[in-house]
Amino acid sequence: MRGRRARGTKPEVDLRRAVHQLGLRFRLQRKVASRCTADFVLPRYNVSVFVDECFRHGCPVHGPKTFRGPNSSLWEAKIETNKERDRRNTAAAEDSG
Repeated sequence: MRGRRARGTKPEVDLRRAVHQLGLRFRLQRKVASRCTADFVLPRYNVSVFVDECFRHGCPVHGPKTFRGPNSSLWEAKIETNKERDRRNTAAAEDSG
C-alpha cells in the first residue's frame, strides 16, 4: 500500500484535464472540512470533487464481489473502512457548504 499513489492518479488527472478543457478552473487538494480534503475544488461553483478508485472504495459494478485468500478479511475490513470514510467526508463537505 505504501507504493500506491494518493494524488495525481490517472483517473484524477484525466478528469481534471476534461474539466479544464471545459473552461472551468479549480484548486487542488483543498481542505473542505476537518479531516476532509477534496481531490480538487471548483471554488466558483462551490463544488468539491472526490475521485475514488473502484477497487479500494467498494464499487458494486467494478469492484470484486468476494475476496479469497489469506488476506480476505483484511481487505473486507479495509474497504468497509474506506466506505465509511467516504460517507463521513461527503457529509462533512455537505455540512460545510
